[in-house]
Amino acid sequence: MKTTTIIFLIFLGLFFWLNNYHLISFARDWPVILIVIGLLSLLKRSRRRKVKVEVLRDLEAGRITPEEAEEKLKED
Repeated sequence: MKTTTIIFLIFLGLFFWLNNYHLISFARDWPVILIVIGLLSLLKRSRRRKVKVEVLRDLEAGRITPEEAEEKLKED
């Protein structure tokens, strides 16, 4: 499971737990879930782009082979 998925599930569980204790209202605060999903998506996209740029720099500088670059890009 990816880190963003785990973080989202923890947040969702916390959200429901707080709703059970009437600390937040699910009916009122459900847009928070959408905001968190959007923020996690932006962070994930930003991280992917950073990895791609680093791999290309290493490849251009000769620090890694094309095969290593391909593997690093597949990991992300």
